[in-house]
Amino acid sequence: MPDAIGGASTEGAELRSIRTARLLRSAALLLAGFAVAFTAVLHEQLSFDRWLLVASLAFIGAVTLVEYRALRSSLESWWVAARAVIAFAAAGSLIAAGSSAAIALVLALWAVLTAVITLMRLARGAQPRAVALPSAALSIALAVVTLLVRDDPVAVIGFFGAYAVIRGVFLGISAFDARGAATSTTPAPTAPSPGAADPIAAEPHTADPALDDTNTPRNENTP
Repeated sequence: MPDAIGGASTEGAELRSIRTARLLRSAALLLAGFAVAFTAVLHEQLSFDRWLLVASLAFIGAVTLVEYRALRSSLESWWVAARAVIAFAAAGSLIAAGSSAAIALVLALWAVLTAVITLMRLARGAQPRAVALPSAALSIALAVVTLLVRDDPVAVIGFFGAYAVIRGVFLGISAFDARGAATSTTPAPTAPSPGAADPIAAEPHTADPALDDTNTPRNENTP
């Protein structure tokens, strides 16, 4: 009984940790979106757009690492870590981007890779369909529209801001989805210990007095 209570307590702590991590990532996306919205008068400056995107993606990568730490004991933690690495790589690449088209290309690649990871986690059952499909669709839509308006920096960063707000809202809602969190925390299977004994094979064999040494019925009339 104490073991069951302790296991339930540990599982509850893991779910709370994952919920907190997802809420942090949701807050990072919302902050990025609001930063874009409230700096609209500066979007004509390509250097400002670039550094705002660098800061946003770096922040998103940092809070994604928090989610990785919450999931590090599960099978799906490396997918989350990969998503953080992609965000950091995109932020680093944007530093060298010298044109609106280059910024759009980096954003599109980041969005596509994020969508691929989301779909892979959906295929593996690590995310519920109601959460994964909208997230993947939003990421793919961002990749498409940024490429279509790649020569307009105001439109590029504007679509990123809209994506960040919408995705942040969806992620905040998913943070309270107990089914998705429970799926993400499925521990990795462990192989049985080589020295573990088979409980059936280890059962002591009790001789039946009605059988002789050759396992045939004993004839009571036999002298």
